[in-house]
Formats: sequence, C-alpha cells, structure tokens
Amino acid sequence: TMRSLKVLFLVICVAFLVICATSDAVNVACSNPVTSPLRLRGGADPFVPSSAKHSYTVPDGRMVCIVDSDKDIPSAIVEGVQKIGSAAIASKGAFSLAIPGGSVVKALSGLKKDDLDFSKVHVFFCNERIGEYKCYKTAVDALAALNVPEAQIHKVGEGEPAAVAAAYEKLLCEEMPQNVVKKSQSGMPAFDLMLLGTGEDGHVGSIHPGSDEVKASGQGKIVLPIDKDGKKSIALSMDVMCAADNVLLSAASSKRADMVKNALQGSFEPFTSPAALVRAACTSWICDKAAIVGSDVGRWG
Repeated sequence: TMRSLKVLFLVICVAFLVICATSDAVNVACSNPVTSPLRLRGGADPFVPSSAKHSYTVPDGRMVCIVDSDKDIPSAIVEGVQKIGSAAIASKGAFSLAIPGGSVVKALSGLKKDDLDFSKVHVFFCNERIGEYKCYKTAVDALAALNVPEAQIHKVGEGEPAAVAAAYEKLLCEEMPQNVVKKSQSGMPAFDLMLLGTGEDGHVGSIHPGSDEVKASGQGKIVLPIDKDGKKSIALSMDVMCAADNVLLSAASSKRADMVKNALQGSFEPFTSPAALVRAACTSWICDKAAIVGSDVGRWG
C-alpha cells in the first residue's frame, strides 16, 4: 500500500510536470508574433518585404507586415511584384498580375526594366469604371517605361455592365492560356499576384461594405457588373480575390487603424469588412505603424 501510494505520487508529479511544460510551450508560441500557424491553403509562405520592421501571422495564416511609414509601402509593393513575378516566370513562363487603381498602381512606377522579363507579364484589373478607364490609364502610365506589351494589359471593354462583365469573365476563363491564368481547385481564375488597397471603411477594389457585391461572396461568381447611381463598372468577385496565389493588401495612416484592427481580429459583422474576407493562399497585409495603432500589436511601436 505504501508502495502503491509512492507510485501514485510519482505519476501525479510526472503528469504535473508534463502539463506545465505543455503550458509553457503554448504560451511561448502564442506570445511570439513571428510564429506561423496554419496556412490558409498550402503552398509557399506569404510575402514579407525586407523593409518590414516586424511581421507576424494571425491564426488563419494571414501575414501582417509593419513598415515605418506610408512612404515605405510603395517600395514594399515593388519588391513583392519583383519577387513573386520572377518566381512565376521561372516556373511557368508567365506572370499574371491583377491590380486596382490609385496609389497602389502608381507604386508600380518604381519597377525597373531589369526587375522582371516584362514581355511575359500580363496585367488584369480588379475593378474598372466603364467609359472612364482610370485604372487602365494609371496602369499604362506606371508601366510605360517597362515595355509590357500593350496586348498584355487587358483592358476592360465598352458597353453595359452585364455584357462587359461577361466578356471579361470569358477572357479570364476561356481565352487566357493556363500558364497565364490557371484555374483554382474550385474553378476560379487564379492570378499569381493581386494587389489591393484598402479604404477606411474596409472596401477593396469595388467591393464595399454591405453591398450586393460583398454579399455575393462564396457564390462562385467571377466578374460582377455594377450599375449604381449612374456609375457603371465591373469588379472581380471576392471568390476570385481568394483564389489568387498571392494577395498584397496595403493599409496606411491612423484613419485605417480601426478597420485594420477589426479585419485582423475578426471583430466585424457579416459583410461589413470586405478587406477582412480576403483569404488567398498567401495573403500579406502591408501596414504602416500608424495603421496598426490600437490593435493587439500596438506594442511593437
């Protein structure tokens, strides 16, 4: 009996030590922002720019990269395009790049001729206002010195939104060679890289909070026609955004801090934060310090 009590005591002690060791390991893992848990959908690790002062992954695998200021974001985008584009061209002889408009596209003017074989680059548009073609014009200006073949900057067409959306969908799904735009496992066109800016309200491309477009998420739609308030446009769906191999989202300034916090922590109501729904195989958020203030990583300063 005394012997049995001693054995029982030893078993309890060993169990206690195992529990403590496991707890310590979990605490270390949870407190380490560089720990990389589950990937969103296999494949390579998400891109981290060399200018990032800190980087960490959230539990679903999205990477958060913190740069000093908004002035560092354009060079981070350029680095991502160069790195991901070079890998795509080396592996399959082509690089598909989907872009929005605005400052994200203007950042591409920082690319140099020797960064990529630009004869193998194909550019597509995440959204476009029909008739105005601001995204196309900005892209042409940004890429003017790089000799991307004009036929490989795939402009959105003319006409009514439904017909234009159908034509662009046909381009992506039927007219592009598989080495340019492949198909995902779910049958979505899958770009090598998609660049997205974020609005203060969390919109990406032309997908806005509470809109019909964000509510179409998960329905297998590809190109969405938009005809609202006299403005006619098209937008790639959230399903297409999530089908990309790589997505770089940029967010700068304290005006986006609440949006970034909610998007990364999952504290939002359904369809109120489109940016939070972007979950590509490799998804990287590139944020300046001001956009991170107030989130659980504010401690990085």
